[in-house]
Amino acid sequence: MALKARQILTLLSEWPHRGVGSDEEMEAREMLMAHLTGEIGVEVAEEGFFTPRSYLPFFWAIALSQCFFIAFSGYGSLVMAAGGLMVLISHMRFFDWRVTRPIWLLARTTTANLVAKKGAGRRLIILMAHIDSAPASFAYRPEQVPHFKTSVYLSTGIISLGFLVPLASLSGLDVPWFIKAPIILLTIAQVVMASLDFWRFGYTPGANDNLTGVAAATEVASRLWAKMPEGAEVRLVITTAEEAGMLGAQHYWEQHHEELKARDTHVLNFDTVGFGQLSFVLESGGFTPVYYDGALPHAAHALTKLNKRFAGVKEAKHHVGDFDSVWFCRDGISSLTIAAYDENGMMPYIHTMEDRAEHLDLDVMDEAVAFGEAIIRTLPKR
Repeated sequence: MALKARQILTLLSEWPHRGVGSDEEMEAREMLMAHLTGEIGVEVAEEGFFTPRSYLPFFWAIALSQCFFIAFSGYGSLVMAAGGLMVLISHMRFFDWRVTRPIWLLARTTTANLVAKKGAGRRLIILMAHIDSAPASFAYRPEQVPHFKTSVYLSTGIISLGFLVPLASLSGLDVPWFIKAPIILLTIAQVVMASLDFWRFGYTPGANDNLTGVAAATEVASRLWAKMPEGAEVRLVITTAEEAGMLGAQHYWEQHHEELKARDTHVLNFDTVGFGQLSFVLESGGFTPVYYDGALPHAAHALTKLNKRFAGVKEAKHHVGDFDSVWFCRDGISSLTIAAYDENGMMPYIHTMEDRAEHLDLDVMDEAVAFGEAIIRTLPKR
């Protein structure tokens, strides 16, 4: 009997949140592991790593570093300008959803990805979803979400002053303190705004983002394990630290890179599939776009055209943040994310304390399960 998404959702909803590295996250993961060990022939393991508890320590490190370089721009201007440039590049890489090494310097918390697998063969099918819940965020309040990209660009402009002010000093145009002081205050103010809701509320319940994805990915994996695709291994990878910068998926990709590239690998990610119009994402990205192409997107597209049941599933462009699948897509690995959006192309309630179970439409989650399984079974044989 396959595990059911609704059952998994109910079990994991017992915890008020699943913040990265928290007891709640560990207990929820252990509960899921206990149920996966009952699957016949399935190997279950954890892959531990160190991580920051959210993206906020990185934001604070970026802001305080730039304040330092601005404040002491008149002393060793070349060193200050070089430091400001490196910090600016790190900021831009983070918001372009690329590997940003400095964030790992802030890793102080132990956590783990959960991996369950069955089967063997050259083809590797990975069902992925992140279990951690997000810090409450001012930027995701309903009135702020439409301006998310604008706020990122404004933030980048402010952070760039940590390079431009020392550069001006290096050029002989020393910036006076009556200009430096407001810049430093503005730099601190923006990171205070980013932290404000987390200080007030902590981690969100994360029902839609992303208990629905974990539940859907688990049921799809269970269905496939019950009737295995020929010549394939089916692997369920429940990541964490997605809300710290998709670090759990990045860690998994880096640790398994050689294997993933050597095999016929397909990564199907489920993220926020509990409300709105079920969709598959063909474009995401920050400053530069990420385009999803290959076997999984092609199979999803074919299903919506050839199978009447999935005619209502839409192609989507993701506008806010990104998904765990980004590492695999950029590496040329067949990958795709299934998500759901409202009529405005947004994901309501996420990263807020309103992301609770009562706001879910479980029929959308069930549709994500059926669509995900159908995509995998539609993949052409090689």
